[in-house]
Amino acid sequence: MNKTMEKEYKWRADEYVLGQALLWASSRIGSQSRTIHMQSQYYDTLDGLLRAQQAALRLRRENSRSVCCLKLRNENSPDGMRAHEEYQCNAESIQEGLQILPDKGAPRALCEQILTAPLVQICNVDFRRCAVLLQEGDTVCELALDEGTLRHGGRTAPLCEIELEYVAGSEDVFHSLAADLADYLSLVPEPESKLARAMKL
Repeated sequence: MNKTMEKEYKWRADEYVLGQALLWASSRIGSQSRTIHMQSQYYDTLDGLLRAQQAALRLRRENSRSVCCLKLRNENSPDGMRAHEEYQCNAESIQEGLQILPDKGAPRALCEQILTAPLVQICNVDFRRCAVLLQEGDTVCELALDEGTLRHGGRTAPLCEIELEYVAGSEDVFHSLAADLADYLSLVPEPESKLARAMKL
């Protein structure tokens, strides 16, 4: 199984804070960055199956790559730490992705249930991400600086946030890096996902 427990910190930001976070990351040994244009469409069944299960189903264009992602069982902490199961695969459509995801470890029964139900696009998020890979010893994490737009029901809102995602190595070092960044920039935790904020518009 390719079950992945994604762990990340998420904070609110503005353009100035994004710039300062990039400077913080660039000053560290072993950092390398890339820019990705991300266009995300979120889906649910007509009866709200995914929302009822606190799950998210997304098709996202990442530059020229198209990725289907299913997230399950969110857990949040007061300091902005988020953890959830995440399964993803390359796919050009939600239907194609749902057929592949069980082989990546996603619950087969849930994927089959979604496939047989009418699906609707519930919102979308369009943003530019500056992704910086950080390495400290054997610990690797990714700093994501996101800026763009949330859209739902004909309404829009700006998106500006910072994420720090655990990739490999010591989780203690990962948490320490997150605390260092948060303290350095006096960051405020963002308790809600992009999907949750878009759905509130």
